[in-house]
Amino acid sequence: MKHMNYIYVVCLALALSLAGCNNTDDPGIGDDMQQIDGIALGLGAVETSAQATTRAVVEKITYVVNTADDPTYTHGNNFITARGSWKLDFHLFNGKNASSQVDGTQYDAGSFDAGVYSGGSWKPNSDKQLYFPNYFRPHVEAWLYPVTKDATVAVDQSDATKLLAQDQLYRPKNPALPTIAKKLTVELQHQRAMINFKFGDIVRSDIDQSTVKVVINGVTYTPYNVRATGALEFLLILPENTTPTTPSNIFVAYSTNGNDLQRPINYKHEVKITGAGTSGTLGSNNCYCFTLSGKALAISPVTIVNWTTGEPVSGEYVAVTAYPTFKGPANRTYYFYYDNKLTVDGTLNGTPKLQEINFNNDGECTIKPDGRIITHIFKTSDPSEQDWTTYKLASPIILGGGTTQKMYIDLTKVIK
Repeated sequence: MKHMNYIYVVCLALALSLAGCNNTDDPGIGDDMQQIDGIALGLGAVETSAQATTRAVVEKITYVVNTADDPTYTHGNNFITARGSWKLDFHLFNGKNASSQVDGTQYDAGSFDAGVYSGGSWKPNSDKQLYFPNYFRPHVEAWLYPVTKDATVAVDQSDATKLLAQDQLYRPKNPALPTIAKKLTVELQHQRAMINFKFGDIVRSDIDQSTVKVVINGVTYTPYNVRATGALEFLLILPENTTPTTPSNIFVAYSTNGNDLQRPINYKHEVKITGAGTSGTLGSNNCYCFTLSGKALAISPVTIVNWTTGEPVSGEYVAVTAYPTFKGPANRTYYFYYDNKLTVDGTLNGTPKLQEINFNNDGECTIKPDGRIITHIFKTSDPSEQDWTTYKLASPIILGGGTTQKMYIDLTKVIK
């Protein structure tokens, strides 16, 4: 469903004895200009029926984009509440000049930069009077932005205000309406891209939320944590046309919470873009949704959604797991022991605590590990004294961190 939010640029009297138009949109002397009552800016497109919200639902997982919990979802009256201090650039172009081409130079009398919202309308900052010739094929480009157009996207987007400040609405130069009317309606969309990811099948308290980061081409971003309780979900705005220097050079990094007996584990997950454009480039007005799942190795396909409407567009994201997945003998059970030397009763000299690993029909098991470094893999839950020597790994397995960033660990050549 698409949405419309009306913002008016109130014009002074525009009935002037200046230019009329011939069939090439060249003004001629003697005809009146078209009087304009205002300019309506829409987020998405004109909505002629009752407005509704399309929630982004992918593989039965609901994402927060295009809902009231998304700070960039500012439809209706909240559009002004959230963006009333923003600036508007509005440029009008002759869409059919003597060469039947769109003019490269804007029509200054009908254009302005850094317009402000005041007294219920958007106006040129210098109270400039706007003149609109009666073009047969008017073209419009526009931007609505917080402070500076095309400002660098901030790496810290940790709260709703900081996230929204990275948004920029725009309209590329294209026809507005077949002709200039008393009320000119112009549609806007998000110029930048956004990612929306959540942790699924995971206990929220297991994750040190302050450590959740997104790394792209070596730049580390702090995303917005959508809610204080419930499902752990994040939003992040990124520059449009961002292209990873390698196809998999996007990572989600975070740490688990440690305690007196367990050290935190640092995870860094590759997220590969597929089907999202040339070389995986992030597109304007696209929101890329994925889930880091504790149970499934991947959720695919995950549809890219229209940031403004929540409706699906072509392309997909490949999601990854929040916990490591181990590969071993199918339908067999083994037991891990870690270097933190946990015990069943929590005492120093108690019975060693082993973690049961049940490999499924595909020989895979995804778990939340009890420790960071695996030192033993046993075939039984009650190993003998000799087993502690026999099944000690020659090279302990370190989970998370490191240079390989592996979250899929093949144990088929390790298990004895």
